Amino acid sequence: MEKIGIIDLGSNSVRLMIVGIAPDGSYKLIDEAKESVRLSEHMGPEATLKPIAIERTIEALRLFQHLCRAHGITRTDCVATAAVRQAVNQKEFLQQVKTATGLDFRVLTGWEEAQAAYNGVINTIDIDRGVIVDIGGGSTEVIRIEDRRMVQAISLPFGAVTLTENRIDSARGPNKPSEEQLKALESFLADQFAAIDWLKDMESPTIVGLGGTVRNLSKIDRKRKKYSLDITHNYRMTPKDVHEIYRSVKTVNLEQRKKIPGLSKDRADIIVAGLAIISALINTARGAQLVVSGSGLRDGLFYQYLLREQPIPVVDDVVRHCVNNLMRYYSLERDHSRHVAALTLSMFDQLTALHEMGPFERRILEVASLLHDIGIHVNYYDHHKHSFYLITSTRLNGLTHREILMAAFVAMAHTKTFSGNLLPYKDILSDDDGRTIRKLGVILRIAEALERSEAGVVSAVRLHHHVENVHLVAHTRHSADLEICDAYKVAPDFKKVFGRNLLVSAQSGA
Repeated sequence: MEKIGIIDLGSNSVRLMIVGIAPDGSYKLIDEAKESVRLSEHMGPEATLKPIAIERTIEALRLFQHLCRAHGITRTDCVATAAVRQAVNQKEFLQQVKTATGLDFRVLTGWEEAQAAYNGVINTIDIDRGVIVDIGGGSTEVIRIEDRRMVQAISLPFGAVTLTENRIDSARGPNKPSEEQLKALESFLADQFAAIDWLKDMESPTIVGLGGTVRNLSKIDRKRKKYSLDITHNYRMTPKDVHEIYRSVKTVNLEQRKKIPGLSKDRADIIVAGLAIISALINTARGAQLVVSGSGLRDGLFYQYLLREQPIPVVDDVVRHCVNNLMRYYSLERDHSRHVAALTLSMFDQLTALHEMGPFERRILEVASLLHDIGIHVNYYDHHKHSFYLITSTRLNGLTHREILMAAFVAMAHTKTFSGNLLPYKDILSDDDGRTIRKLGVILRIAEALERSEAGVVSAVRLHHHVENVHLVAHTRHSADLEICDAYKVAPDFKKVFGRNLLVSAQSGA
């Protein structure tokens, strides 16, 4: 297995991501590490990296170097962003790092940083059009997406750390920021974003936020709402949610902020400035919603390497790419899974007049069909339950949290009747979603029954609708008694959810 180590040295923290790439092309996050180094601390107008900050950074990089060696890293990509980019002693600092750790860093331009952030988002979130904002410690990248392509980008020379130091340093002390400081900060940010002409032309775009500020924002929101899923990536927030949390954070002092559920203590002193940035951007762009991305610069650098043979390192379909990767990584019987999916989707399409569902439900059914057996990776017994756990716990890119839960419940229903217990997730799923899951689960159970021998005995299905019955004709290559018998067992549940009797017969020779 090839192992890639990616180190991102920012103004506030240094982060390591280790990803393994198997010979079949599947990949998996192996380890992550983060150290808060505050490299840009007290750089001041002279833009000089200070000795204490440099020492903290080198110590963290030594730790990362040991982790890389322990994991047997085969390739390392080390990049530095705003603090090093702006430092007048950049060359001397990089040489110190090289001498102390052996690590060679390349300094990204603002455009390169924006490009990497874009690649991290566009390959993991299903979005055609919108704005990406990457709030760092010393810079903020704002990117415009049209038709899944980055068409414009700007790197602004301020971030959560530098704004705190230069404009509201009282946020770090015992007192809360003054009204005058906050008004001056908000006015400054409003002017900065108003100067980006294309922001005003986008008509309430979706805003995708990344970086520690945005991740902490989502954690605070999930805590206060008692959100039932512990998932950051693709979490959705309304502008009202963002502004409310910003108001609650900026009106208290540092010690009070440290007690806010969901807020990391090592970010409490810079969170006011960070949230001021996202709040101002939403106001200027009239953003419709904030989508939180757990993928950013490091992920983007990984996809640039993984997809290096392509002219543009962007996957065609985020969901399909992710599902195919999971199928390879978890060593699923791909022929079986794909045949079950083909039978399932064929039945879904032929039952449209009965179920009146559309592309949204069809995609959920396709994902559930392809991943229904993923739980076998844990244990065959109760693998339907393990499938639910893995689908909700493994990063499933491109799907909303609601779609992930629905796909997990449908996959779990491939062996047994869906129990309908949505109570733990009532904040995400509705009663209507429960009815949809029951219908999709029954269709998947029939397809799984028709592929019981995992030998492709049933090559295709045809459904004939009658007043009280649906007649399923299974086209078989040879005798399919086992498959037909198992399909009949689903008939009572089919009647419950669709209101029709299910008749099953076989037609051989097709």
